[in-house]
Amino acid sequence: MAFSPLRFVAEQQIPLPLEQVWELLSNTDHLNRTLGLPPVSYGAPVDTKEGFYREASAQIFKIFSLSWKEYPFEWIRNERYTVLRLFEGGPLERFFGGVELSREGPGTRVRVFADLTPRNLLGRLIAPLAGQKGVRNTLNYCAKFLELVGSRAEDPLPRPRQRNRTSQKLLDDLLAKLEGLPIQAALIPRLRHRLLEGTDAEVLRMRPFALAELWKADPHEVLRLFLYATKLGLLNLSWEFMCPNCRVAKAEYLTLVQASSRFHCDTCGADYEANLDQYVELRFSVHPAVREAESTVYCIAGPANTPHIIAQQYLPPGAERELSLSLGGEGLRLRALRYNQIASLNRTPDHLRAGDDVPLLHLTYTEGGWEPAPLSYRPGLHRIRLWNRSSKALVAVLEKVRWDPYAVTAAQVTALQEFRDLFSSEVLAPGQQIGIENLSILFTDLKGSTSLYESVGEAPAFRRVRMHFEFLTERIKKNQGALVKTIGDAVMAVFPLPERAVRTALEVQSQIAGFNRSLSVEPPLILKVGVHHGPAIAVNANNYLDYFGRTVNIAARIQRESLGGDVVLTEELFQNPAVQQVLKDFKFEPAIFRTHLKGIEGEFTLYRLSLELPPRS
Repeated sequence: MAFSPLRFVAEQQIPLPLEQVWELLSNTDHLNRTLGLPPVSYGAPVDTKEGFYREASAQIFKIFSLSWKEYPFEWIRNERYTVLRLFEGGPLERFFGGVELSREGPGTRVRVFADLTPRNLLGRLIAPLAGQKGVRNTLNYCAKFLELVGSRAEDPLPRPRQRNRTSQKLLDDLLAKLEGLPIQAALIPRLRHRLLEGTDAEVLRMRPFALAELWKADPHEVLRLFLYATKLGLLNLSWEFMCPNCRVAKAEYLTLVQASSRFHCDTCGADYEANLDQYVELRFSVHPAVREAESTVYCIAGPANTPHIIAQQYLPPGAERELSLSLGGEGLRLRALRYNQIASLNRTPDHLRAGDDVPLLHLTYTEGGWEPAPLSYRPGLHRIRLWNRSSKALVAVLEKVRWDPYAVTAAQVTALQEFRDLFSSEVLAPGQQIGIENLSILFTDLKGSTSLYESVGEAPAFRRVRMHFEFLTERIKKNQGALVKTIGDAVMAVFPLPERAVRTALEVQSQIAGFNRSLSVEPPLILKVGVHHGPAIAVNANNYLDYFGRTVNIAARIQRESLGGDVVLTEELFQNPAVQQVLKDFKFEPAIFRTHLKGIEGEFTLYRLSLELPPRS
């Protein structure tokens, strides 16, 4: 006996902005957890003639098990999402449901629906209970969120009732010790609240920069809080290796020593080389002695799991789909999930925009990829028509090119002096090499150090050199960089951002005279400084994290072009927009010159910035 699907719908107007409601409901893992649904076990993706799906199962009331094929979520950001589940045995045959949002005055109209197809008479009895309860509870979840927003809760996300498995005495003892460390004390109560009240998922693999936005705090200060909390044993750190396509963690290591330079993504079906400035992310979890937290999954593929994806659509062979959505001015691309063929969407220059009609972007997918590719677009409302002419099911993903702004990358954190001081053992395995696409390298050296030793004697000269190392380290640390090593009287430092490296270089040169006066250094110390930015290789050098490659070699050679009292930059670094903003804070006149650098091919255009300007005529 075949049963027809039963539809259950509930809708309500919520007096909150549509974007805020989307952020709430698109986090399907947290939604399912809070609604009391059971955790789910997922298998690896299956790609067959039947389609693209994952095998999934869950224990219902710990009595019986449900198994199903879960097909990819489909969504358009800030508009709707749906999911299809085909059950394998049991009282239900099929579930298709989701959420639809639309603007209604200053608020949002929320429509929740569920289509349940019974397999047998038991399913016919269960479906109305499950369907009505599911859609009603989702609206109750929205109402609870609205109530918490009205109470001005810092984090109004509704949470399930849970058994507290926290050792509160140990937590408070460690937090008391944290108060004595050089971190912002105002952040400690927020960390305590998170560790006590957060769900298990919210205290595992925490992201400091994301919490900084929630707490309206300085991201760097929140990161420092987490680093010191880890050193005390309140938290543990881990290194997550992120797939460069789906941007989901695919491997986890407790230390960099354990890390492999290659990892596999089962969703994309590809192997990748690790890259420290994008694909390796630092996350933090509560220490199990402080709180027991289970790593359980309630939904693996909802929109919030991949926030860089604007729209995702599932197209069987031969299917055609038209979407209507608004595109901003950011870099976008269309990607075929699993097969990874990409079509870039490039923004049309402003002067080429024309017409008031809604533009149509028509893309066809075949075994050979997208046609045509790339495409141009102008910001605004678009119709996007997708046609799958391949022989397999297609999951088409429209996504932002820009990497996650909340990621604390390995390149960022290993270029922080405090991280190196606190976790000196966090290095790569001997012989391991991992690339970094963007790193700023600063080299300094003392001018005339040989004559210094001759004129004042070895012991006084060495004391001054050591004090000058402290002077440099203090300013490197202040600008969120790290001292990598000293080489005789020279210093090598790294920074995650070029503007911080340049600011450090200029501050050092502008303040070295005051340093000399404060210590009555005679003859005064004169510094030669050079800065460069580019890709590098991270390696283990005598159990310290070090960097090698052409960028490092160029930076070292550029420093040799310094005359003393100046800063030498490459042309590309000087023209960097963020560096240009830093240069506005200093008075100098650049001198441009071209030269060959020893051992480096080609001629370089360099900028010499001298802070000791001659009187203006």
